[in-house]
Amino acid sequence: MEDIANQNQLQQVILVAQGFYARKDRAHDLEHALRVREWGKLLAEELGADATVIELAALLHDIGRSGAVEKTHAESSAGLSVNILQKAGYSNDLIVRVRDAIVAHSLEAGHEPNTLEAKILYDADKLDFVGAIGLVRLFTLGGVQGWPLVGDNSCETFYQEKIRGYQKHIYTNAAKVYFEPLFLFMEEFWQQLHAERLKLVHSGQANPV
Repeated sequence: MEDIANQNQLQQVILVAQGFYARKDRAHDLEHALRVREWGKLLAEELGADATVIELAALLHDIGRSGAVEKTHAESSAGLSVNILQKAGYSNDLIVRVRDAIVAHSLEAGHEPNTLEAKILYDADKLDFVGAIGLVRLFTLGGVQGWPLVGDNSCETFYQEKIRGYQKHIYTNAAKVYFEPLFLFMEEFWQQLHAERLKLVHSGQANPV
């Protein structure tokens, strides 16, 4: 009976989160949150962390991206999560731990992840922005923002200035093991892209940017 009750609570959270994510760009939608949840559960199992905290934090970590009322989307998401989890009947202690993990999943407001669960959420979020899925998310975001593929203020500059920096800030060794090959896949993609563009320029079929 307890497992059924827990599942009902979780489904309630997912349904509410789905409504928030329906207003987001497709790079930060419910599918992203669900993938972060799976990464988080995997890391939690390997590291002995509280999977419930990580699962709930992953599901809610980006709900404040549209209509943010706080300085950052992480702070907005954390604030919204408190009300959602209270209505779902979670304990105050668990709600505080989820909120703190969500606040620290982005470094934009100067919050550092201090608990193991917060570090795992941070790492799981970054693991969804590398590899083939990371490239799809990057180009989806670029389409929303109107970025060109390469050049100034482009998908490539976002990759160079932000995603490349993630490799220096992965907090758990377990996540680093998964991150490295996915990151190398992206590096090889950009090398291949420029090699193909250079061939087109030399053949006279394209102009250099």
